[in-house]
Amino acid sequence: MPKLLQINSVVNTGSTGRIVEQLGQWAMTQGWESYIAYGREARESQLELIRIGSKAGVYLHAIASKYLDCHGLMSRWATRKFLKQLEVIRPDVVHLHNIHGYYINYPMLFDYLREKNIPTVITMHDFWLMTGHCAYINKTCDRWKNGCGKCPRLDQYPAAKRDASASNWQKKAALFADMPNVTLVPVSHWLGRYADASLLKLVKQQVIYNGIDTEVFKPCDKQEVSVKGVDWNKFTIIAIATRWTEANGYLDILQLSQLLSEDCQIVMVGLDDEQMKALPANIVGFKKTESFTQLQELYSKSDVIFNPNTEVTFGLVTIEAMACGTPAIILRDTAGEELVDEQTGFMVEKVEEVVELIPIIKSINKEQTAKACRLKVQTLFEASKQYQKYIDLYNQLIGK
Repeated sequence: MPKLLQINSVVNTGSTGRIVEQLGQWAMTQGWESYIAYGREARESQLELIRIGSKAGVYLHAIASKYLDCHGLMSRWATRKFLKQLEVIRPDVVHLHNIHGYYINYPMLFDYLREKNIPTVITMHDFWLMTGHCAYINKTCDRWKNGCGKCPRLDQYPAAKRDASASNWQKKAALFADMPNVTLVPVSHWLGRYADASLLKLVKQQVIYNGIDTEVFKPCDKQEVSVKGVDWNKFTIIAIATRWTEANGYLDILQLSQLLSEDCQIVMVGLDDEQMKALPANIVGFKKTESFTQLQELYSKSDVIFNPNTEVTFGLVTIEAMACGTPAIILRDTAGEELVDEQTGFMVEKVEEVVELIPIIKSINKEQTAKACRLKVQTLFEASKQYQKYIDLYNQLIGK
């Protein structure tokens, strides 16, 4: 029986943590032994888990990263211990997800994978592998194409007081120039085009979209109300993030709220305490939730979802809403363009255009639109279909 070992910062929490858990479970149904190594947080799992390092080690790595801009270059002892565990497990395929997060030394890991010639899959959930510092990039900076340096976003995760982005970029470029047994999996073609223009351009690539379970995310009875505080008689725009920041559109949502008429409101999920206190009257705020039941109701009862994040690499919340029958408003030139068509969503250049779409959305046949949205997700983004693509890739890599 072949062995799969995935590595991610978290397990069964957050978007990547749930993907890792569900993919590992699917692999077991397809005849694979399945392991997950993690560095931060793990919730209840059906798989064999391996903790890399400790909380203290993560803390020390984070402090060093803050002052030296050496994210991913610490945790040598923890990584050395983990590699000894790999020697025992002897995985047939190693699948990397988020290897940033202050818990592993990526040059040590890559050197080991190259030395042992282990087929390696890397799901590209963000931009960190192709930059000298940033996990996410914006359109005003293209230093990542040629070597970074003089990073304008040192205050963004992983925040640092010293700029070592040029040397970090060189380290990554040197590693990927000598990793012949790696397959890069961007989660969208949009992200793949960025990879093609970066230090990852020589790495073979296969796009596999993220997926969701459409039996979990499905339309709910709009007459039943369990979520309190929302006036569902108003036209409702839902916006969701794991954590709202200026970088992913927090200020854009506030700007949108100022443009809405009195019969409209915004439901905003993923806010912290300070943000909750500062909301205008026409935004109903919720903190981050992992409750699928609550999300299902919020998605189903909203009239449209809007994702203002120009840096998002896929848009999982968008397809969750669509699976619940809710159309989407997408910003042009983002990964979201791959998620919708003319039956399931709308594209805008800027926030002001969202308001212009409200009369149009009010006039569409909601039942037909809901069916089209759900069918789109079931056809292209069903989790089992996406996970099977990974299994097919694993089997191809080991010649099975």
